[in-house]
Amino acid sequence: MAMQTDVKSVERTTTGTAYAAPARLKGLVISFATGGTVVVRDGGGSGAVVFQFTAPATAGVVPVMIPGEGILCSTDIHVTLSSATATVFYG
Repeated sequence: MAMQTDVKSVERTTTGTAYAAPARLKGLVISFATGGTVVVRDGGGSGAVVFQFTAPATAGVVPVMIPGEGILCSTDIHVTLSSATATVFYG
């Protein structure tokens, strides 16, 4: 069995880099207003989209679990937020 890495977290309330090195996205907790969106990219604000969430018609909070070993981000983990905040879990 392969060794797991420690899982860390960071809260983002504005668009920006959640982690500035290669890592695996393990999960998120998203707080959102009506119509809020979260886009996670690998490689900065114009990098490849690896995860996207669009909020339902009512405000709320949703946990997102990424299965398996998570989503590999080879460069960094960048989060674009609109009417939302996100706690990003990575390792």
